[in-house]
Amino acid sequence: MPLILATDQFVTHVLHFKAINHVQTDEMSHFFHKLGYWKAALYVSLLGPLLEETVFRLPLSLKKTHIALAFATAVFLFSGFLLRHITTPLINIGIKLSISAIVYFICIFIIPDGLSIIDHRFRKQLIILSMCLFGLMHIGNYSPIHWPLIWLYPIYVIPQLCMGWGITYIRFKNGFWWGFALHCLINSVSVLFAAGHL
Repeated sequence: MPLILATDQFVTHVLHFKAINHVQTDEMSHFFHKLGYWKAALYVSLLGPLLEETVFRLPLSLKKTHIALAFATAVFLFSGFLLRHITTPLINIGIKLSISAIVYFICIFIIPDGLSIIDHRFRKQLIILSMCLFGLMHIGNYSPIHWPLIWLYPIYVIPQLCMGWGITYIRFKNGFWWGFALHCLINSVSVLFAAGHL
C-alpha cells in the first residue's frame, strides 16, 4: 500500500494525471450502484473468483478437460469486448456460451493426453506465467486506463500478483476448491471495504 500511495503521489504531483487509485475506487462504486449491492457482492465474492480460478488455476493440473474448460471460460469472460454491441443480455450470453462450447470441444480434440508428465521446468514456467497473467489482468480494474502511464499500472496490481502466488500455493497444497475458498475470502473482505466507501 505505501508503494501504491507513493506512486499515486508521483502520478498526481509530478505527471499531473488523476490519481489511478481513485479511478479504481470510482469504478468499483459505479459497479455497485449499477448492479445493486447484493448482486455486485455475489459477483465479486463468488462468481468472479470461480471464473478466475477456472481460467488461471484449474489448468495447472495439466489435465486435458481442465485445460479445455479453462480456455472455454476465458473465451466466455473476454469475448464480452467483442460482443459489447449486442445489448440484449440473453442473446449476448447465448452467443458467448455457444462460442465457449465450441472452444471446449476443439480443445478436447486437439490437446494431447498425458501432459501432466511434462518437464518440471516447463511446468514451473507455466505456473509463473499463470500468476503474472492473473495479476496483470486486474489492470482492467483501473479503467479507463491512462495509456501514457501504462508502465506504472503493474505497481497497482502488486496485491493481486501476491494474491495469485498465495492462491496457487494453496491450490497445489490443498486442492482447487481451497484456492477458490481463499479467493472468495479475500474478495469478500474487498466487498466489505468497498461497502464502507459507498
